[in-house]
Amino acid sequence: MILNTTIVRATRAGMALASALAFQGLQAQNLVPNPSFEQVAEDTKEKDIKTFGLVNAVTLEWSGATDVSPDLFMVREKESRVTAPCNDYGYQEPQDGDFYAGFRAYSKSPKLKRSYLQVQLTEKLEENQMYCVSFDISLADMSRYAVPDIGAILSDRKIERGGDAPIVQNPDVQHKSNKTMIYMDGWETVCGTFTGGGEEEYLIIGCFGGDASIDEEKVKRPGATDCYTGKAQQPQAYYYIENVKVEAITALSECKCGAADERDMDLVFGSASTLPDDATAKQRVEDAGIYYAFLKRMPTTAGKNTIAEMVTILNDNPNMKLEIVGHCDDDEFNEGKINVRYKDMGKKRADQVKRLLETAGVSPDRLSVSGRENTDPASTRDSEIARAQNRRVTFLVK
Repeated sequence: MILNTTIVRATRAGMALASALAFQGLQAQNLVPNPSFEQVAEDTKEKDIKTFGLVNAVTLEWSGATDVSPDLFMVREKESRVTAPCNDYGYQEPQDGDFYAGFRAYSKSPKLKRSYLQVQLTEKLEENQMYCVSFDISLADMSRYAVPDIGAILSDRKIERGGDAPIVQNPDVQHKSNKTMIYMDGWETVCGTFTGGGEEEYLIIGCFGGDASIDEEKVKRPGATDCYTGKAQQPQAYYYIENVKVEAITALSECKCGAADERDMDLVFGSASTLPDDATAKQRVEDAGIYYAFLKRMPTTAGKNTIAEMVTILNDNPNMKLEIVGHCDDDEFNEGKINVRYKDMGKKRADQVKRLLETAGVSPDRLSVSGRENTDPASTRDSEIARAQNRRVTFLVK
C-alpha cells in the first residue's frame, strides 16, 4: 500500500478527509508544517515504516540537524521496530493522528548518538512579534535515563552540522524550571514564548546540554507489559515527540504555558530604603513604593505596611497632598489588550491604594490617582526581577 501524503492512517481510509481538513485548519495558524509528522513522501509504502532513522528519508518537511536522523513511528497492523503504540523503545499511543517522531536526547553508549529534529517554518518570524512555541513529549519506557536541557532553538539558517556531535547551546524555549523530562505514561507539553527578530525561519528540537554537564536521572524500569516484557532498558534518554507549534500571540495567556508556567506568578520585588534618618517627609513619600505579583492589584503585607507609613506621614503633615501613580509591566499591558479584566492594571492598583488610604482616614480631597501603565519602567532589563520592579505603585507630593 502506498501512503497518501494527506492520509493519517493507511488502514483507516475513512478518516483521511477529516484528518486532512484538520491539518489544513491547524496550518492556517501554525507556522510549523507537518506538525504531527502525518505527512510522508508520496511513494512511501506502509511496509517501509519498519526501521529507525526514517525522518530524513520519508517525513515531509522535517530532517535532522546532524548526520544522525531522527526516527518516525507509525500505527500499522504488522509490528516492526518503529510501530505505534508498541515499538523497540517502549509503548506510546499517538497524541494526534497515527504518527509521531522520536529523538535521542542523551546516551552513555558510543553506539547511540544524539539526534535532533529540524523544520523550516512556513514563513519567517516577524520582528518584535511574540510567539508561543510548544511541542508534546514523552519519555520512552525502555530509557534508563531522563534528562533536562530539552528545548527548541529558533534560527535564521538551517543547521547542517556534519558528524554526530551534540549541539550545545542555550535553547530559546524550554520548560521554565528546566526540569528533568521524566514523564512516560502519556504526553506532556513543553512550551514557552519567543519574540521574533525578523529573520528566524528554522526550528530545531532536541537536548542542548553538554554530555559533561547534563544532570541525568536514572529511571526505574516500568512494570512488565506485553509490549516490552523481556526487553532490557537501554543506556539512553529517548523521547517521542509530536504536535509541534509556533503560533503568533499577543499576550502570555494565549500560550498554554504562558502566564501559568512561564512566569513566576508570585514574584514580588522587595526594596529597602537607603534614605538617611533625617530625610524629609517628601523624600520618604517619594522614595516609597508598593510592589505586586503578576496581574495582582491587592498589596502584599509589605505593601500594606507602606500604606500604613503613608497614613502616618499624611497625619503628621495635614497640608500634604499625594498623587498615587500606578504602573504595570509590559506583559501585563499586553494581557490588558485581550482581557478587559487586566486593562489599565497600573491605574487599578493606584485606585485600590487610594481606597485603602481613605479607609484609614485620609481625606479623598488630599489624594489623586494616575496610571502610567508600562510607559515609565523602573527597569528596562529583560528579566523576571526587572519586570517585578515595574509592577508597582509610587507616590508624588503635590
